[in-house]
Amino acid sequence: MTKKLVALLMALVLVVAMTACAKTPAPAPSAEPSQGADEPSTQPADKPTQEPADEPTGEVVTLKYYEIGNQDTNVREAVQDAINAHVEPLIGANVEFQIIGWGDWDSKALTALQAGEEIDIFFTADWKSYVRSIGQGLFTPLNDDDGENGNLLELYGKGILDSINPAFITGTQFQGINYGVPTNKELCVPMGWVYNVDAAAEVGMDPSTITKTEDFEPYLAKYKELHPDQYPFLTDGSRGDELWVPGCVSNLNGNLISQIQSCDENGVFDETWYSVWEHDSNKAYAELMYKWMQAGYIPPDAPLTTFATVDVFNTGKFLVYPQPLKGENIKGQELVNASGNPDLKVNEIYGQGKYCVTTHAGGSMLAIPSTSDKAVTAMKYINLMHTDTELLDIMLFGVPETMWKFAEDGRVELIDAAWNGAHGGAWTMGNTAIQDVTTIEDPEKNQKLQDYSADAKMHPTLGFRYVCPNELESQWAAVNNVQDAMNRTMLTGGVDPSTELPKYISDLKAAGLDDIKADVEKQYAEWKASK
Repeated sequence: MTKKLVALLMALVLVVAMTACAKTPAPAPSAEPSQGADEPSTQPADKPTQEPADEPTGEVVTLKYYEIGNQDTNVREAVQDAINAHVEPLIGANVEFQIIGWGDWDSKALTALQAGEEIDIFFTADWKSYVRSIGQGLFTPLNDDDGENGNLLELYGKGILDSINPAFITGTQFQGINYGVPTNKELCVPMGWVYNVDAAAEVGMDPSTITKTEDFEPYLAKYKELHPDQYPFLTDGSRGDELWVPGCVSNLNGNLISQIQSCDENGVFDETWYSVWEHDSNKAYAELMYKWMQAGYIPPDAPLTTFATVDVFNTGKFLVYPQPLKGENIKGQELVNASGNPDLKVNEIYGQGKYCVTTHAGGSMLAIPSTSDKAVTAMKYINLMHTDTELLDIMLFGVPETMWKFAEDGRVELIDAAWNGAHGGAWTMGNTAIQDVTTIEDPEKNQKLQDYSADAKMHPTLGFRYVCPNELESQWAAVNNVQDAMNRTMLTGGVDPSTELPKYISDLKAAGLDDIKADVEKQYAEWKASK
């Protein structure tokens, strides 16, 4: 069976700073340009980079792996046994998963990390406190020639360095050092809408006529007329025609300060920093959502953080669902595959062009926490995740021949989907280019994911990561608290923006939003000058 190799990814030039507000760490030592993966280090023999301490030979160690996902499952131990039977002869290690749900990640996984629990492999991302965790000293440097563990990437990550575009490595560094190994996946993730094909036919919706959120209104009205007890616009506050660069000031909740993502017809970007709720676009969207909530198009529980849109999606009782997309209806099909609903058919409409931004370049990584005393073995395991399709198939689908088998065409036929539905998904696991796909997926899915970004435009903010200074910590916390109380409600129609939006803007300013915005502008100008 032919395994698909990684397609040519775009060259990304990323200059890295800190994403989230935390105590600003002391600068790390400047790193010299890294050597090629095949070249031995030329550092003096007394440098610890040459021979970082390995685990005792002959001893089988257990790696505790914190994986973001949907929920734990009673088949986890059986999957672990299958993985361990494969990797133990290769690297002398077993693995033990802790699957933490999306909604519980901060309160359980990050809390365990911050409390000093011994963890060996840990999911992280630009949107999940990557650089904040670095600043708190929670992650092991992976390629620090002068560090305690040396250059783990060069010594034990050759398969990673050989298989991934070097831009991924440089693009996830902080002050020249990697603290996470990026997943080899798609780089461009535009917003748009997943729509229910059968429902669209029922209401006479022509997808080719949809270019903005407002265009759905007559079809939502028709759907509500036909199904008065259902809510056709399924939303958690995500916007299919989002104007803004996502996560432009990483970990500032609600993307309150951002730049416009799209360029003009001449390819010129507006590099102005905006307070998004003072912009007419956000005001108009909030007014539309409130109108639709009053009309019964939006689920009344949508403003609540406890409302799980995917639960309604799985029933098929909806018309449209704003989502980040990947091209070729891949995201829609992934949602259907996870739904367990064999009758659900969906397709996609794109509300944005294709742009590469920082939060997607660092969208999925694996770190080795500083509490781990098995850093070498952990790196060896992550390296296998970039080179070993057999391991990835077990990690993705579960126990071979029991939970899945190969179909005649070489794709994976699921027998028991319990494990496949529990973990975080293919995009959280090593190297999507060498993973197999299921019989209900496009056989060229992984190649298409790689190819999709080939003609995407690089946004000017690509590589910019804001460092919140210590003197703005109180403002940062206050602004996030104001956002937590109102942002989702405003984006899902829970309040009347004619009265509540001015109060929201006033509260954000009182909390210190303008001070943060001024500092973002200052740091961005310095970053641009340094380039």
